[in-house]
Amino acid sequence: MSEDFLENPYGILGLVIAVIIMIIVYFINLRIGKKKHLFDERYQQTSNRAKARSWDAMLVIYLAAWFVVIIFDGISFSFFLLTALYVLHNMTLMITGLYFSNKDL
Repeated sequence: MSEDFLENPYGILGLVIAVIIMIIVYFINLRIGKKKHLFDERYQQTSNRAKARSWDAMLVIYLAAWFVVIIFDGISFSFFLLTALYVLHNMTLMITGLYFSNKDL
């Protein structure tokens, strides 16, 4: 563990509290949306298109971050962490692509 974390572990506490708040807000939003019938076919199509474009943008962001990490930090832990995230990002794309292409058959 880093020395900064050992001196001030409250950053993790803030992250945990943020995740709990996000989960609560998600369920409140889901409940309100179901009551108002906000999740129809148009919403699903718009949401799926937005997720696809977000996926494309993250691919470009990962590649740009790779170059920045190599230039400023060299081949270190952060480079391998970004590589692992990039590989997982693409593996989930392959798995979900195969799943939905076989589901439609």
